[in-house]
Amino acid sequence: MNSRVPKRIVLMSACLTGLRTRYDGSSRPHPLLDYISKNCIVVQVCPETLGGMGIPRPASRFMGGDGTAVLRGNARVEDAFGKDRTPEFVRGAEETLAMLRLVGPELIIFKEGSPSCGVRRIDLAGAKTAGVGVATALLSTTGIPIITEEDELPF
Repeated sequence: MNSRVPKRIVLMSACLTGLRTRYDGSSRPHPLLDYISKNCIVVQVCPETLGGMGIPRPASRFMGGDGTAVLRGNARVEDAFGKDRTPEFVRGAEETLAMLRLVGPELIIFKEGSPSCGVRRIDLAGAKTAGVGVATALLSTTGIPIITEEDELPF
């Protein structure tokens, strides 16, 4: 009989797992990545690449509001050249939600400050301000806790 406790499933920003998926082709490994990977099943996700954007890609920022406002149609996301990237960000959020439904995580760990994954901070028209990314806004409707690499792990 197997008495092992099943590992937690964690959905995590791919850049926090060491994959070079950030806009500039870099990564930002989570400070506790070794611990997380030994104690959890980590499912890597990058909403921006799922939305069709490449690596590297121009940095993006919000215009008119955060991810919640984008999903309501009241704001947009544009890249450093002024190109509207809202469709890619919304598609990436929707694809991330589809992945979440497939794997059933009990926790989401997202990259703070990202236009997709930000949990508390975003770039709004060039200024760092309170707000959430597009994927965070959509996934927050699931009731699954969303934290960042800046937060304490709940386990």
